[in-house]
Amino acid sequence: MPDNLGILLRLMAGSLRQSNLPICQLVATALDVSVGQINTKTIKKSEIAPVKLDGIDPPPDPTLMDLFQAILQSVADLSWRRPGFGKIPDAIANQMAVCEIIGPTGQIKHETVRAGLLFQAPNITYPRHSHAAEEIYFPLTGSVDWQIDNAIWCQHEAGSFIHHLPYQPHAIRTGKIPLLTIWGWTGDIAAHSYRI
Repeated sequence: MPDNLGILLRLMAGSLRQSNLPICQLVATALDVSVGQINTKTIKKSEIAPVKLDGIDPPPDPTLMDLFQAILQSVADLSWRRPGFGKIPDAIANQMAVCEIIGPTGQIKHETVRAGLLFQAPNITYPRHSHAAEEIYFPLTGSVDWQIDNAIWCQHEAGSFIHHLPYQPHAIRTGKIPLLTIWGWTGDIAAHSYRI
């Protein structure tokens, strides 16, 4: 597990470094620094059944294949929970799973960055929400619809960067294809500001 997770952290960091956005560089650095801090004795069990990604097609972009394979090899060892800090209705939250690999409540403690993975089943809308943290998403599957502020829904493909400013309302809607994405928070990463 530590080797798999170390490989995953390095590949996540490398993917985020493809962007010039400062948040991507901050999250990538935090991921790199976290390699080697994995303590298998402190890894919590998932709060939900282990996430199964068997039915997800590999990314259409071959440059994402190593990252996708690293996630598949690590998925059972990651601590998954429902997203939204208990504020998303159960009918939706039961179709989603998030893991915080690094962060204040992550498998690897980090006080200034939260980062991990999010899975969202097909035909689900993650409701419009906001939080104090600045946020980045890097999807490995797509197309997925995103709405930011009051703008129209826009499709984003695998390998794109979706950036949310602090308190910027946003929502995510899957169609036939589920969403598997890297996510990261910087700035005020406390959970108390999360609002639906």
